[in-house]
Amino acid sequence: MAIRTEPCDWPIDAGCCPEWDDTPEEDREFAQRVASELVWRLSGRRFGLCEVTLRPCRRSCAEPTAGGLVGGAPFTPYIRDGQWYNARCGCSTDCSCSELCELALPGPVHDIVEIRVDGDIVPAGAYRVDNHRMLVRTDGDCWPLCQDLEAAPDEPGAFAVTYRWGIPVPPGGQYAAGVYACELIKACAGSGACRLPKRVQQITREGVTMAFIDPMRFLADGLTGVPEVDVWVMSVNPHGLRGRSRIHSVDHRPARRSTWP
Repeated sequence: MAIRTEPCDWPIDAGCCPEWDDTPEEDREFAQRVASELVWRLSGRRFGLCEVTLRPCRRSCAEPTAGGLVGGAPFTPYIRDGQWYNARCGCSTDCSCSELCELALPGPVHDIVEIRVDGDIVPAGAYRVDNHRMLVRTDGDCWPLCQDLEAAPDEPGAFAVTYRWGIPVPPGGQYAAGVYACELIKACAGSGACRLPKRVQQITREGVTMAFIDPMRFLADGLTGVPEVDVWVMSVNPHGLRGRSRIHSVDHRPARRSTWP
């Protein structure tokens, strides 16, 4: 998947923000975007659902050749009941006695929005998703082995899969983003009730000196200084990871995705 710089979708819960309903919609949208981006980054860029349309390639099930190859790829050997077998890649394996028509989608796949083959929508009952990534055809038909990439997704010759991938934002993340968005609105309005930390370390009034913790220490630790937000961030990202681990294979042929226009 493409590298993201902001969350695709991060709903917020602003139920504890009395100022929310009285704030102009434009200001609310801006505060929501800023708050959700910040909480998404601090939580390790793990949450949020993204909708994407891919033009995938199905794995072939060619017959074995004399050289022991399948469609140009080697067999996958496995043992069953003490006997060695060679599985044809992406087809029948030690887990399936019959050949499966399947293709791998970058995941984790949350749900399928729409699948089109030759411009026609494939019924939802004609496929399933296994292991949050394998798209399996179940109606006896099979996914196209190739397609016309010059055709639009809704035109004949095209094969397009639209789906949502990622991990849904949990209630705690929605609440944390809502709290921070509320504080941003207060700060923008100049409200004295704003709890966003200010870099004040010491105040002296009438001979009394008060010392404060430098709020920049919170930022250095990947926190915000707002307790409701920081409690959730620490619960899901206690080690301050900046993102999920990724594994890339030079042998993997990714599905095509149109990125412009």
